[in-house]
Amino acid sequence: MALHNCLDRSAIEDLTRRFGIGDITDVSLIDGGHENTSYCVETNSVRYVLTICDQQSLKEVTNLANLLVYLTDHGIRTSRVVVPPKEPIVILHNEKPVILKHYIDGDITADLTGNLLVQLAEEMARLHEISAPSYLPKSFPYGRSYFPEVINSNLGHAYIDWLSEKISYLQQRIPQHLPMALIHGDIFLDNMIVQADQLIAIIDFEQACHYYRGFDLGMVIVGVCRDRKGISFEKAGRFIRAYQKEITLQSIERETLKTFAVYAAVATSFWHFRQHHLRRPEPRLYDKHVEMQTLADIISKYPDSRFTELFAEKTTAATSGEDT
Repeated sequence: MALHNCLDRSAIEDLTRRFGIGDITDVSLIDGGHENTSYCVETNSVRYVLTICDQQSLKEVTNLANLLVYLTDHGIRTSRVVVPPKEPIVILHNEKPVILKHYIDGDITADLTGNLLVQLAEEMARLHEISAPSYLPKSFPYGRSYFPEVINSNLGHAYIDWLSEKISYLQQRIPQHLPMALIHGDIFLDNMIVQADQLIAIIDFEQACHYYRGFDLGMVIVGVCRDRKGISFEKAGRFIRAYQKEITLQSIERETLKTFAVYAAVATSFWHFRQHHLRRPEPRLYDKHVEMQTLADIISKYPDSRFTELFAEKTTAATSGEDT
């Protein structure tokens, strides 16, 4: 974890006092944050997560906090924000935005199967049916409109030629006027909290935006329906069929599902490349983009029929990496 803001006990107590949660009994640093510094803060009866946002503006964090409240009010299982009694929903500490959320008990699973896939599909459908607040971006934060940042760099890296090819691929295959929705945009295993076979919450809505509904489904396939060979069509089929019971996708969305799975993998590889080669160069992470780059190529080579078959009542027996 990159520790940007190391606070002592006194500073943390001052911050939590502003949120009105009472006296704290214990504080511990939470590992894993790349752009934020978070602490688990406990009172006699409740645990919270105090986050100092090192890389986001006050406006961005305020929009996120308001979105989490909005989603909670609409029944989406996600982080619950603590609203200070006498201050704005996001407070400042040394000019850095600070947010307090209720701690979510549970685990991050290494594999999503069976009933958890169905629950995820149902929760995603509920999310997609909620009107997108006006303050959400109308483009994905690391979608294709941002690809020129890497394309126009002077790195001279082979990845740039690959990305240029994928831009052409996506331009040819993504039609205009596709259905839009409030999307999460970053559905990976580490953004879900589970307990046994129950989905407790979907977290980390930092990439949420008003964007193609199909992109969110493609990201789910890339994020949680993988195996060692590529895509597990057994998992993807189970997710899609459960989603279809809640929302019937338009024919154009069915036809472009493969394209959006490719797009999701390309966008994720782009984020890693841009982050570790351009924005914060880190030699030990130079190859972090390769996994998603490879997956995008694998998905591109699947016949289109493999994805349209996901909408059938049962997937075909011959699938890549079926669950056993």
